[in-house]
Amino acid sequence: MRRLLTFAMLVMLALPAASAARTHAPNDGTLSVSDARGTITINGRGAVIGSFARGSVTISDPIDGDGTGPVVTGDEWSKDRNDTTTTWGGTKVRFRMIGGTFKIVVRGRGINLSLVGKGTIMLNGAGTGDDGSYAVNGSDYSAMPDFPASFFLSATSP
Repeated sequence: MRRLLTFAMLVMLALPAASAARTHAPNDGTLSVSDARGTITINGRGAVIGSFARGSVTISDPIDGDGTGPVVTGDEWSKDRNDTTTTWGGTKVRFRMIGGTFKIVVRGRGINLSLVGKGTIMLNGAGTGDDGSYAVNGSDYSAMPDFPASFFLSATSP
């Protein structure tokens, strides 16, 4: 009986923490980018995890403390643009930004990225004819556009 009571208390303590950690809202959309070449710009709120084979990522985190802040690994160089914006670059770079508001610009090749959230997205392939692919809200993958294509990401995005 004592073990059951202890287990029940632990579950009750864990539930509020789990719900507070939730970053996915009901009207959030999803974006998945696979093996892209070109430029991807995200101006939004939510969670992003990505990597690239060669290139750079610029992350602006305008509101301190509203998320994890940028986490970047594998970079060969970095440059602070201002108090809220930094650019990292190199080969085999990985990055993430969980929670909060941000602007992320990824330029390069071999870009893989997942986003859950909402905001304005701009995709611009390099025009090589094989610039990778992207999918919105779980739809089928489409080829990266050869020109700047912008759309608003939410649960109702096409």
